[in-house]
Parts: sequence; C-alpha cells; structure tokens
Amino acid sequence: MRIIITGGGTGGHLFPALAIAEALRRRRPEVEILFVGGDRIEARVVPAEGWPFARIRARGLPRRAGLAAASALAITAVGTLQALRLLRRWRPDAVVATGGYVCVPVGCAAALLGVPLGVQEQNLRPGLATRLIARWAKWVSIPHPGAAERLRARRTEVTGIPLRRRALEGDREQGMNRWGLDPGRFTLLVLGGSQGALSLNRAVCRLGDLLMFESGLQILHQTGTEHAHWVRREIGHREHIGPPTLRHVAVPFLDDIADAYACADLVLSRAGACTLAEVTAWGLPSILVPYPSAAEGHQEDNAEVLVRAGAAVLVPDADLGGTSLVAAVQAIMADPPRRKRMADAGRALGRPDASGVVADLVLGLGTPNGTHDGAPHGETEVRA
Repeated sequence: MRIIITGGGTGGHLFPALAIAEALRRRRPEVEILFVGGDRIEARVVPAEGWPFARIRARGLPRRAGLAAASALAITAVGTLQALRLLRRWRPDAVVATGGYVCVPVGCAAALLGVPLGVQEQNLRPGLATRLIARWAKWVSIPHPGAAERLRARRTEVTGIPLRRRALEGDREQGMNRWGLDPGRFTLLVLGGSQGALSLNRAVCRLGDLLMFESGLQILHQTGTEHAHWVRREIGHREHIGPPTLRHVAVPFLDDIADAYACADLVLSRAGACTLAEVTAWGLPSILVPYPSAAEGHQEDNAEVLVRAGAAVLVPDADLGGTSLVAAVQAIMADPPRRKRMADAGRALGRPDASGVVADLVLGLGTPNGTHDGAPHGETEVRA
C-alpha cells in the first residue's frame, strides 16, 4: 500500500504527520510512505528523519483580496499542477493531510484524481486549509466534538491528536540528571514553543526574580533559540542580589521532551494543540497562556477545553506583566489535592493512542494498486 502524507509549515502540523507515519509503519511494515510539503520546517525535518520527501510550491491564502492574494492563488495553482503530476506518477492508494497551506494543492489534486483523502485536524477551530479540503475527504479526524460544527465534512471522527512515541516515553531520573535538577523540588516546566515566546519568557524571568528565594521550586525553561542568551543573562543577574535558592535551568530547545514531562509537576505553556495533547496524555496540571495572535483565536479555544474540565488555569497574555502568573504558580504549588484533581482531569482528556486510531482510519481508505516501481528515496523536487 502506498500513502502520501502532506502537512507542515509549523511543528503543530508536521509532528502529527510524523506520528501517523510511524504508527502506519508499526502496523504495516511494508507500507510505502511519501511526505509532500513546502519549504518550511518539513523540508528540513522529514528528510532528516529518514522519510522520502517531495517538495511542491504553496503559499498561505491571505484573508483579504489584493495582490498578495492573487500571488498566493497563482502559486497554489502551480502547486496543484505539481501535485497532480506527482500523484499520477506515484499512484498512491490514499492521501492524508494534517494541515498547513501545502495541503490545499495536494488535497485538490487528490480530489481531481479520485484518490481517497483523509484529513487530520489538531485544533478545536479548524484552520483554513482543513476547511477548504474537508468537503472532499472521506473522513476528518478531530480532537474534540466541537470541531465538527465548523467543518463541511461527510464524516468526522473524534480521535485526539496523533503523538509520537518519543513524546510519551520519558524517564524522570534521566531527565533530572540531564538538566541538573533536584528530585526533591517542585518542577515547573515552561514551554513557549520551539521558537520561544517573548512575552512568556519575560514573564518567567520576572517570576524567577520574585520567587528567587523559593528553595522548593525549580524551573526547566525552554526559551527558543532566539531568546536563550538574554534569558540566561537575566538569570545570571540574580547572583548580584542573592545568591538565589531558586534553580532556573534555561535551554533553547528540549530535544527529549518526554524526559522533561517526566520531571514536571506543573506545565506553563502556550496553548498549541499538540502541546496540550502531550500535557493531557501525561496527566499534568497546567497554566495556559494562549498566543494572542494565533489565527482566529484558536489557542484560546484549545485552552478553554482544559479550563472547563478543571485541568488547567488560564492566564491571558495581557496579564503577564502583573501578578497573575506568580499567584497561579504559588496557589497550585501549595495545594497538592488540587494538583491531583487537575492531573486527573487532564488525563481524562488525553488520548495517547490517537496515532494508532488515525493509522487504522488511513489503512481503511484504500486498497493496494498493485506492484509499483521506482519509489523515491530522500528528498524529491517536483517541477511543474
């Protein structure tokens, strides 16, 4: 069986795609998989992970008419022609789209050629690409029943968000040793996303300043590569006042996120869909600060699901300059029964088996076309 997986632009679209591919390979070792993407994160990560990759042209569609919209439409048309040529040559049994604007030309090509299409949407408020191609899909996998109301789809399946095994299999002792943490302290894990989050990083530095003599607290802080230097500088400034008893470990990126989750007692994070799927799968209480500029406010919708369930506390980004964050951290630290209730509520929302569920849906999309020759290896450039 041959399957094309398309999606990218951000890790939130790409990593579920990789999780689906890994689950498919576990279920059917003989399955052939080709990733199709643009020139953003997927062009770097997918070949590095060892998966065949084909690149087509794509661009996001602006919400307003104008020259930018006309240019994006022209590029999408070129990408659709490239996708049509690729699908005719590679003859997949099914196409799976996980979001991002590259899914539009590939989804259009699948619909024009009659190739079965499945869509996996991570957010409670589906993105524009998902909304455009959902009408042609055999099914759309969604994280929560509320997402179905915003889609024109013949069938929706509430599966949760596919997660990679490496995000679910952490070792606490290994993480404590790697980052020099103290097993006896309360660990606050801060996740601003792989690129970091400026306002959140500033707020965490301020939190550390205000709680610098809190001997029972330690912070494991993913800063993003752009902010790592100045966050470490801010931490170092405390030595002029202290020395502080707070332990604050700042790293640009947490390569082994599962070990970080295994160390955590509380997570402070943006409200990206994949991060929340990981947090709930781990059954961790959380403080969520939705990114205010996220498309159509989708991070606020994502966070609200956890807040309503009692699994998270919401702190608006606009309130990070005040005392709301410090108060929220201190209140949760001081109340173990509350942490247990939040953890249980989060675990009830978690779907750690989502990748396998979606993989089974994908395998049900099509039947093998027979013997194929010439499967691509490594990165493939598709030209119109």
